[in-house]
Amino acid sequence: MTTGGNATGMPMSETYTPPAIEDADWVDWLIIFNDRARDFIGEFAQETAGSDDPRGLSAKFAIAARSLTLIRSALVLLQNEEQIAFRIMARGIIECAMHMESACTTDEYLPLLYDDDKASRISRGKLLQKTTELSEKANSKLQKFVMGDGKTKPKSMNIGELSKGSNFPRFQVFYRQISADAEHVTWTSLCRHPQETFDRIRLELDPQLEDEEMFETISLIALAAMTVVLHLRHSLGITQNEEEFSALGRRYMELYREGVAEFGEQPAEGEALPQDSVVPLKH
Repeated sequence: MTTGGNATGMPMSETYTPPAIEDADWVDWLIIFNDRARDFIGEFAQETAGSDDPRGLSAKFAIAARSLTLIRSALVLLQNEEQIAFRIMARGIIECAMHMESACTTDEYLPLLYDDDKASRISRGKLLQKTTELSEKANSKLQKFVMGDGKTKPKSMNIGELSKGSNFPRFQVFYRQISADAEHVTWTSLCRHPQETFDRIRLELDPQLEDEEMFETISLIALAAMTVVLHLRHSLGITQNEEEFSALGRRYMELYREGVAEFGEQPAEGEALPQDSVVPLKH
């Protein structure tokens, strides 16, 4: 599968005309999205005086900022033809989409996030006690933190629980798939690097993805990007630049269907994109 020509040749502009979006290939689509995402969600600032949940709002902004940072980095990797690193980056973007969906649709998100953070700190504290010689005072202070209040034990966040009830179970499937075949050191991920011929084994530092894997990776990054921005737009009641955002949604659907026709992938949820991303939002 060809992912695009010279991606750096796409001009940066305040807006993109419909033909530029309609004719975009996958790489051009990501470049346009990366260029315009800030305008789709407005400034990373919001009055909190009238907000019922200022911390929840802060978390949503932070998830969006993290996802846009990763998307920008993913584009650099793709343009440098570092395809395995590009696939690894996709996992982080997918994770942001799962977190944003949960943050915008459930009241339990922040308590789960707090609990996960505390569980991680306690775990690291226990490890520090085992592996480091601490002063008596420092160890005593750390022990009090590790023991907690003795009432409730914080739980680490389970990605399956986080995405329970999600409109996109495909996110969880490929989050785990990319973890196994690219992100983590596994037999599957290691087997990408040795290139065997009849008389020798050569190691490939930047092995290329199969065409189907590239389609899977780039389409999931695009879907995750749209999901993050769409949920934030809904959450904040943002409607500006709606025509351009919807045009990107329609072009995504066209590119995705072309890939499905070529590779036969079908999303488990029966939909490739939130419907509200390709029609005007109603408030």
